[in-house]
Amino acid sequence: MTQTEHARRITLPSGLNSLTTLGVALREYLAPLGVGESWIYPLDLALCEAATNIILHGYADRPEASFEAVFSRDGDAVSVTLVDSGIPIPGDKIPPPDLDDALTLDQVMTGGRGLYLIYRCVDEVRYWQSDQGNHLMLTRRLPG
Repeated sequence: MTQTEHARRITLPSGLNSLTTLGVALREYLAPLGVGESWIYPLDLALCEAATNIILHGYADRPEASFEAVFSRDGDAVSVTLVDSGIPIPGDKIPPPDLDDALTLDQVMTGGRGLYLIYRCVDEVRYWQSDQGNHLMLTRRLPG
């Protein structure tokens, strides 16, 4: 891989209103790359789902908390890494679900399908923990 280019970092409050700001920041970061909305939308959907999980589950009782989004480009791919200090993703939720299995309506309605959605919308998902907190990196290869 080549060296990461043009990283941008923003800090957002842990409220659902941050999702709009996050989507705008994503589009501002991607604007110089000239990608269309049909390419942006799946990344935005995965990003907002991941941020919602941080807000509702990681920071369930900490409305004063914040999280970071780091936008970066590495060669032919764009990544957004969310960094938070909330409750980590449970270990049994980290591996991707079997994406070839069809979901029943009951499975969709009982929740927990957010990670499935995230994995379907991007090319790579990485999760790790460090002294800085929980890191969830979503990567999507650029078209062409």
